[in-house]
Amino acid sequence: MLPPAPARRGAAAAPRRAALGRFVWAVWAVPAAALLAFVAAGLLAAVLPPGPFWWAQLAAVGLPYAALGLAAATVVPVLARRWRWVLVHAVLLALVAWRAAPGAWQPPAALGAPGPEDLVLTTFNLPTAGPSREALGDSAVAFVRRTEPDVLLLQDAWAYRPLRGPVAEQSIQVTAVEARLPYRLMLPRSLGPAGGNGGTGVPVLIRRGTGVDVVEQQDIPLGGDEDRSLAIRSRLRWRGREFVLYNVHLRSFGERKPWDDPSVQPAEPLSLIPYLRQYRRVYAERGEETRRLAERIAAETLPVVVAGDFNSTADNWNVRQLKTAGRPAGSPRVDAFRAAGGRTWGRTYHAARPVVRIDFVLVDPALVVAGADVTDVAFSDHRPVRTHLRWAAPDTTAALE
Repeated sequence: MLPPAPARRGAAAAPRRAALGRFVWAVWAVPAAALLAFVAAGLLAAVLPPGPFWWAQLAAVGLPYAALGLAAATVVPVLARRWRWVLVHAVLLALVAWRAAPGAWQPPAALGAPGPEDLVLTTFNLPTAGPSREALGDSAVAFVRRTEPDVLLLQDAWAYRPLRGPVAEQSIQVTAVEARLPYRLMLPRSLGPAGGNGGTGVPVLIRRGTGVDVVEQQDIPLGGDEDRSLAIRSRLRWRGREFVLYNVHLRSFGERKPWDDPSVQPAEPLSLIPYLRQYRRVYAERGEETRRLAERIAAETLPVVVAGDFNSTADNWNVRQLKTAGRPAGSPRVDAFRAAGGRTWGRTYHAARPVVRIDFVLVDPALVVAGADVTDVAFSDHRPVRTHLRWAAPDTTAALE
């Protein structure tokens, strides 16, 4: 006896629904697999050398945003009861969360709020162009007067130490801050000649009367071309103890950006090839310069703080090298912004619409982070990072070592 007609129609429609479901799943699985691969590459970028694996470093830039997309995309395999896919999503998302967790969710409640006894250190990439030199100088002075850092680390602001003849024209921001505020420009004697003067794009300024003494300074040569990474090493004494501070500006991709280039069109992927070649070259050169800098840091016998414009996000190989150089396993330098709780947005570039964090203060466990913030500014393409530091108690330092 045949089943009723509606039952027969339902039975006949079931294979069609199953086939349609398989087709929809196959269409969804292609971009989903690409998203999974992107997140995995971003996670691996911290340990993959940037020479052969430069593409992973690019994935690391978008890792936080790709992880958000992956979390949203998890709804589909859950509804489809594809539990193996759900498991893969969950593992990758857990790894992203674990990567972000140390420090980010541990505000230093035991330390209390930042106080006047702290060492205030600010790193800031200042602009090289503006409406006028006077406007650039006034903006820098107003910012420094408002924030009053004890140690001010600048990038892209060139300063010169006279060796012979007249002093080369230096950045107006440096000149204005030193002339109008109680700061002194500290430059190492090891600077090489540049037009008759020793120059650097990573100057250090110390606020007078703060008890910070510069014991010695050195310019660290990292490359031979004009776009090379820059670093100044300063040995500082504060409150009777010493540490080494590196002001760093790692090599950038250059002034031209693909999103500002009218020849790059979304409908023409091949128009990106020149930029991809440039990124591959820059990642390799920056990685080699970072390796040399990390070797130098690893040889230090004093606590080390590394700060500046890294031109790399927190998940990149370069940042990991500078965090771990010379440190015991499991006790890297901490990212000051995350160690302070990360209560603000924290992205530093581009200042108008910041989507990535490429400016850092990495702090040795001999010092503790009492506070950190990223300040909104309107006169630079970077946002400055201000950090409050204090010495750890001797027993805490020993335990961390």
